[in-house]
Amino acid sequence: MNRGLRTALPALVALALVCTVAHSAIAEDACAPAVTAIYPSGNEVPANHLKFYIHFSQPMRQGVFLQHCSLRDEHGNEVAEPFRETELWSDDRTRLTLWLHPGRQKTGVNLNVEFGPVLHASRGYTLTVSGKWPSENGIPIGADVRKNFRAIERATAQLDAGTWRIAPPPAGSIAPLTIRFPAPLDHALLLRCIRVRGARDQLIVGSITVTEQDQSWSFTPAHPWAPEPHTLAADTILEDLAGNSLARSFEVDLTKTVPGKRTSTVTILFRPTEGSK
Repeated sequence: MNRGLRTALPALVALALVCTVAHSAIAEDACAPAVTAIYPSGNEVPANHLKFYIHFSQPMRQGVFLQHCSLRDEHGNEVAEPFRETELWSDDRTRLTLWLHPGRQKTGVNLNVEFGPVLHASRGYTLTVSGKWPSENGIPIGADVRKNFRAIERATAQLDAGTWRIAPPPAGSIAPLTIRFPAPLDHALLLRCIRVRGARDQLIVGSITVTEQDQSWSFTPAHPWAPEPHTLAADTILEDLAGNSLARSFEVDLTKTVPGKRTSTVTILFRPTEGSK
């Protein structure tokens, strides 16, 4: 082999490796984004529903969501100006909170009276996320993503933790603690607003799963359940799909409400069962 070529060979191999890595990085960056989930996950929402959570596989371009989200009724007619113009993203810019305009969804306020509600009970709707929406890297989703749903009767009652069905796990096991709700609750709030504490008020470490179209919350502990009393602590900001929380109904007239003492959490006692592990 020519001496000059033999000398240059290691540098050529290194350059080839650098080019391969760079090409792989460019290819990864060029991957089209995808809508990975839309919550609520069910196909029914109350007519006074407030918000959707749209999850993406990578950070999306901001400031353009009104151009790429639309709402149509069951006849294909576009619902005019259904969304609140405030753009709310998660810290990693992969989850958009898409608000239906609260001023139209709450009865008796000016926008509701003048323009009517966004949704009407007993009607079908389609939320569309445009395939033209680009990621931060400028790559569009590619195909429209649609969520079909139906509006049912309005939900106006304050949440009541007394209606929750709690299934305690067996002591000594790592079986999940499960709560079943009468109606779907806000998916994002379910993931952060309920905690489990032990008999000495210590935080129990574990993982949370939300299933059954946001009507079931499960907690799996990192360590086996102790055979002692435990406490469920739920923040009172926890809401249903219409904004009714453990603290108040969304429809309450704050100008006529008598101020009272409010708690930030609601607590429920439970004890792991003595069943099989």
